Amino acid sequence: MARRVTKARTIDAVRALDGDPMTVEVRVAGATVARMPRPRAEALGLAEGTRWTPALAARVGRACAEALAREAGLAFLARKAWSAKGLEARLVRAGHEPRAAREAVAAMVADGWLDDRAFAEARVEQLSRRGAMSRDAIAETLEADGVGEEVAAEAARAGAGTAAELRAEARAAKRAGERASRVAGRFARRGFDADSIRDALERAGFELDG
Repeated sequence: MARRVTKARTIDAVRALDGDPMTVEVRVAGATVARMPRPRAEALGLAEGTRWTPALAARVGRACAEALAREAGLAFLARKAWSAKGLEARLVRAGHEPRAAREAVAAMVADGWLDDRAFAEARVEQLSRRGAMSRDAIAETLEADGVGEEVAAEAARAGAGTAAELRAEARAAKRAGERASRVAGRFARRGFDADSIRDALERAGFELDG
């Protein structure tokens, strides 16, 4: 948090919070004007005797907003994986300023907390557990998750279902007694074209009309 002081004064103290030496509070004119991570305070040059100007107050405010967004981002990551753009959008929806969300996510990428390539690979593995998917369907899903077009296309090429996988799934469906129309609909929703679906169904022994 940060509170702006309009009249230029000096910082009384920058001191660690009780029980959290990596977080400091900044005091001006006897009042706490900001609480923020110690490394960020040091990077901003905050120290006892530093002039607390409106410009410095604005920089501290942005830093505090970013720190709050980063803390929230890490909490979101603890519950599920995110792409960088996906997490940025989630932070904005949670009420964080767009600039703070963007800067927090950029810092998390730089620190290795976020990796779109690793996210895309893990997401493709997750999707493949439900059955084979076409390259286009995978790419569209990844892009909807916030993965960039190039990374999404690369992951989709590597994880796209093959004709052999589609045929194997069709054979399993035939043994389970599923109807051809039901299987065809499922394959179509995963992005496979009509010719690929027909080939898989015919090879699995389904009787098709026409």
